[in-house]
Amino acid sequence: MRTHTRLEADGLHSSAQEPFPDGVEPLRRFGRLHTRDVNEAQSVVSEVFEPHSLRPLESTPLNARMNAVQTGDVTIGYLTYGLPTRIRLPANDRWYHVNVTLRGGSRVSRSDGATAVTAGRRGAAILLPHREQRIHWDADTEQLAIRIPRDPLEDHLATLLNRSSRRSLDLDLAVDLTTPDGQSLLRALEYTTTEWDTNGVLTRSAAARRHLEQLVLTSLLMAAGGPHRQLLDELGPGPADFVARTKEYIHEHARSLPTLSDLLRVAGVSARTLQTRFREEVGVGPIQYLREVRLRRVHEALRHPTPETNVTDVAIEWGFYHLGRFADQYRQRYGESPSATLRRARARMA
Repeated sequence: MRTHTRLEADGLHSSAQEPFPDGVEPLRRFGRLHTRDVNEAQSVVSEVFEPHSLRPLESTPLNARMNAVQTGDVTIGYLTYGLPTRIRLPANDRWYHVNVTLRGGSRVSRSDGATAVTAGRRGAAILLPHREQRIHWDADTEQLAIRIPRDPLEDHLATLLNRSSRRSLDLDLAVDLTTPDGQSLLRALEYTTTEWDTNGVLTRSAAARRHLEQLVLTSLLMAAGGPHRQLLDELGPGPADFVARTKEYIHEHARSLPTLSDLLRVAGVSARTLQTRFREEVGVGPIQYLREVRLRRVHEALRHPTPETNVTDVAIEWGFYHLGRFADQYRQRYGESPSATLRRARARMA
């Protein structure tokens, strides 16, 4: 039986609605391809993702569309062909690919004998760099395609484990998106694409984009099956003071928004060990604790304002880029809106 270890990523959560609702095309501001020509579609998609062969299974023209962006080392794209197609992806030894089916369905086979069937918002397929893959798309298939270079994904797993793990990952071909971990992956991808579609703050600098990249990588490793899961689920002892050391680091660096990877380097333990021991001693996980520290800093700034203080600037200063979500979190924590706190403080100072 598979054990689910819920690793916190970067404290970023999307809305409660179903991820990727019908009628909404992800990354629509970043169109890279709209063609009926097979050769053009194969050429452009190969340039953005990886060389492959594309064969339509009907004689009518394609209606191929692709939108794509790059978040750190990770390329994310929306892709549809509008026809049943067969795709052959040769072994390349450079990239992992994840095909998340949003609508329609696909059938995938891998040269190690693994096969998978995906359906809209229910399944995804992981394509390995050291295997050949063959893919059959239905006519109505729409997918979110993610390309991840080998080194960043393998290094990220090593960071989560706090140990060297430099070898190809034998990730399972099929990902069940209906599980809690699968739903987390969908939400992480929706959050990331929505940030790009709305020109969110997290897309405007390389430092901020690493949060989106690490959110995607952590969510993928937790949703994917394979031998790495046993390593992620292991619970080690760790140094005696690593929780206190991590708390101190959070307080000193809260403004710079440390990621889970940053905290793991400070703690010197695996992600499972840090989160389990942190909850035992503090009552919440380290990322939630970081969020609470940031909320307290905002609360303090609003209670002791300067003439220039405003809610938006203070929230962004402490890393709350989604103002609606921030206001909800603030209200849950302090029983009033941030603007109400600021008004009371100004009235008290008048």
